[in-house]
Amino acid sequence: MECLEANKEKKIVFLRNNLIEWGKTNYAAFPWRETNNKWHALVAEIMLQRTNAEQVVPVYESFVESYPSPKEFLFERNTNIFQSLGLHWREAQLRSLAREIYNLGYIPEDKNSLLKLPGVGDYIAAAFRSFHLNIRDVIIDSNVVRLYGRYFGFETDPETRRKKWLKELAAEVTPYINHKEFNYALLDFTRNICKPQPQHKECLLRNLCCFAIDNNDSKY
Repeated sequence: MECLEANKEKKIVFLRNNLIEWGKTNYAAFPWRETNNKWHALVAEIMLQRTNAEQVVPVYESFVESYPSPKEFLFERNTNIFQSLGLHWREAQLRSLAREIYNLGYIPEDKNSLLKLPGVGDYIAAAFRSFHLNIRDVIIDSNVVRLYGRYFGFETDPETRRKKWLKELAAEVTPYINHKEFNYALLDFTRNICKPQPQHKECLLRNLCCFAIDNNDSKY
């Protein structure tokens, strides 16, 4: 954790500013990012869980055309929306979610109420609030953990995302102003640059990234 504590505040500001600036020209205009339909937005975040975004696009577009609200989805018995994604178990989960929202008559906005909905965990609730309600929330997935681990210089494993100290760090990094833009850039950057095989030559964080420095890739 030595690299994490070295000039931590400077590293956080550098990360925030550079990612937001990078995001302005590298924003991925996926269709769910432009919707004003909260039902579609929430379903999109569920579809995206552990699934490649490009694969989700045609499935999402078909869903949007067929089911403008939870009501239409509930009244069609055989939907098979997730068949092409190979995630059949989500079909029943989504039906339970649609039923709950239909009974409520709305989609809640507060975190605790969202987490009570079927199939909605911490990440989906945070993504829905941040991206579709413009409420500041902290985005943590395996790609984000990888980026923070490399940049701040700490070891990660599958359980790191659940650690209190990691959540506190992610909350500290997430800005109060431009939080939505930062979170989108965070996802796009980890999908395109800070991949499992990092693209150091294209990485604008490399000068302060512990991983790049340790691998002598911080300067080109």
